[in-house]
Order: sequence, then C-alpha cells, then structure tokens
Amino acid sequence: MNEQKVAVIGAGPCGLTACKALSEYGVDYECLEASDRLGGTWNIDLGGGGYRSLQTNTSTTGMAFSDFPFEEGEAAYLNAGQMVRYFKRYAYHFQLTRCIHYNSRVIQALPLADGSWEVELESGETRKYSSLVVATGQYTSPRRPHASISGEFSGQHLHVYDYMDITSPIDLRAKRVLVVGLGSSAAELAAELCRSEQPSESASQVILSARTGRWVLPKMTNGKPLDARAPHPSARLPAVIRALPESVSQWLIRRTIGKMLRNQSARLGGQQALGLPTPKIKPWEERPTLSVDFIPALQSGLIDVRPGIQRFDGDTVHFTDGTQCDVDVILYATGYQLNFPYLDRDTLGGEATDLELYQRISHPVHDQLFFIGCCRVMCSMWPLAEQQSRWIASLLSGKFQLPRERKRRVKAIPLVSSLPVMCNVYIESLRKEAGGL
Repeated sequence: MNEQKVAVIGAGPCGLTACKALSEYGVDYECLEASDRLGGTWNIDLGGGGYRSLQTNTSTTGMAFSDFPFEEGEAAYLNAGQMVRYFKRYAYHFQLTRCIHYNSRVIQALPLADGSWEVELESGETRKYSSLVVATGQYTSPRRPHASISGEFSGQHLHVYDYMDITSPIDLRAKRVLVVGLGSSAAELAAELCRSEQPSESASQVILSARTGRWVLPKMTNGKPLDARAPHPSARLPAVIRALPESVSQWLIRRTIGKMLRNQSARLGGQQALGLPTPKIKPWEERPTLSVDFIPALQSGLIDVRPGIQRFDGDTVHFTDGTQCDVDVILYATGYQLNFPYLDRDTLGGEATDLELYQRISHPVHDQLFFIGCCRVMCSMWPLAEQQSRWIASLLSGKFQLPRERKRRVKAIPLVSSLPVMCNVYIESLRKEAGGL
C-alpha cells in the first residue's frame, strides 16, 4: 500500500520532469512505466509513434529543460537516439531512476471516496496512492480516418504511428504513395519518400493530400533555427509585460509571432507558391509545420499536392476538387487524439477528447488528478511540462491551495479546442498562482 505516495504514470519526458519536481519539493512518489525503459515515444524500437528518421521540430535551445542544457556541440535538431540519451542523462543526473518502476503498465485507475486513487497494474497488483499525475502524453492514440471515407480502397494503408522506414512495415519503394496530412510528420515523411538522390530507395510517386492549409516553414533560416530568437519557455517576461492583463500579453505575443511567421512565409513567395493551400487560420492558431527537406521537394516538383480525399474506388483516390490519381499505399499523417485508457469515462467526466482542466493541469472535480503535457502549445512541450510539474509539486507540498470545485469548473479550459498557449504568458500565470516556481 502506498497511501502517502503520488503515482506518476509514464517515464517519458513529461513523467521525468514530474518526478524531478516532486522530489525537489519533498513529495514522495512512484513512477509507473509500462515499458522496460525511460524516454517514451523516442524509443523508436519499441514501436508506437516514433520512426527511424524522426527528428525534433524545436531546436535544442528552446526544448532543453531549464536547468539541464544539451551538451556543447550538439546539432540544432536531434534524432530519436540523441533525445533518449538526453533524457537518460537527465534522469541519472537528478537520481530519478530509483523511483521508476518499469514493466508496470497501468490498466485502471479509480478514485476512492477519501480522494485517494486505486491503481491496478497489468500484473494484477493493486496499489493505493494519494494523487495521480498522468504523464503519458498526447501521442499514444493515432487518429485513423480511413474507415470514415466513402468507397473501398484496394491498396494498403497505415498511419505514421505504424511507420518505421521506407521498407517497414510496408515496402514503399517504387510504390505510388499518398501521404495524408500537412503537419510536421507528413512533411518530413513525404520528403523522405521522394529522395531524388536515391531513386532506388524512393517511392515512384509521392502525392500529398492537404485538406486544409497550414503555415509551412523551413526549420533553418540564414543558418539559424527558426526559433533561435524566441525566449526559452521558462524565461521571465519583461516586467512591463508581466504588469499587463494576461489577455493583453497574449495578444501582444500572438501579434509578434504572427508577424514573424508571415514574413518568413512571404520570403518563400507565400504558401501558394509552394503549391499548398492558403491557410485559413492565423499563424498562432496552430503550431507551424517545420521541415528541412519538404520545401525543396515541393519547389522541385517531387511532391504532387492535392486537396482532401472525397472517396475511394479500388486503387483510385478521388479528391474534393474533382481530380483523381491511382495509389498503391496511403500513409496517414493525421495526428493523434487524447486517450487515457486507464481512466474511464465516468472518472474523466466525458470523452478524453473533450477533457477540460483547470490551468490545463488539474481535473475540475477530482482535486488529486493532474495531467502534464496534454495542452496545445506554440513552444516545445518539455520545458512547459517542467513548469506544470513544479506547479503540481508546489501544490502537493502545501505551498498553495486549489480554488473550490465550482471555480475550477468555471475556469476549466478545453485541451483540444482551445488555442495553443503562448508559453511564457501561461507559465507566468502558473508562477503567479503558485507564488513562484
């Protein structure tokens, strides 16, 4: 029995920073990790979301934890193996591994009448905890739209969640491949599939279906990462900005981001010059799609851009503009949806995709249930999750108190449908409530 301990579910980057924060604030905890290692999705050989060519889309400057920089000489954007090494160094440096329980998959977590939590593991063991910190992230449940499209497709299809490389789990070489989506994974993999310097290791044709427009930009500009000038998410805002109402601060930062991204897009001639649909959203309403090779591939005509899919007819895909093309394989890069399979609908208070949280962290009804890294952001998730973790640890150590349930319900924010947070402004609000983090 662990009545006085906090359970942290997941030993990925969000879970690790939760462990560190709880340890620093003197809160006893256990971390329950389903696999046999830390690092989460970045352990690509475990399957489930990571692929061999996966790279970060935020530079090392912007995604490091606030007190643990990357090693000198690291590239601006890192691959999966480098990220796992970083997380391991972080865990060993702060002595977090002693409280991580591997091969401890949580299959059910239920609130008890006294406010504590009963957690059942896959092994059949049941444990009791004072609080529950959900740190399993946003990338465990792929959104698969294939069945919702009319008609029958005679070829093969898979989601980025299943993809490892051009030969696994489906050999895509010399195939006509349709990539569906316009996020960073769609861009990176569409470019990977049409490497002109290695035609024998490429798809014979790469088509990209973009139902709506996105702001697509290069990762590097003038030899520097696109986010090089942005402050680290944990950096304090200038005093004059902190003195403003939060809504005004948000507006100012969104305006600054919008101007910068529009200027970068204009240098490329606009999204239409790349053959992409014009975004109907403002630059700060969705994190931009960043890629190194995607834009050159578009400019070279290696990727055939089409609108959304209307229907299937055998191996023919019909698009909403009346055009069609024959396809062998469809690769869906259509994102992920929130899913917490160990928390039932009654506990959540509805579907996971409709979840609303106070401060995007605390459940409005269960005051000992917290979520880390589940909101939409315009910065790197990990340093933001670090500050969320400190807010939780500060609360559980008695530094401040949650408002009453009624206020938490009123101020709860929908995770999926709300705008991405302006990270520094959001973190300032956490600091203010917690009396400093």
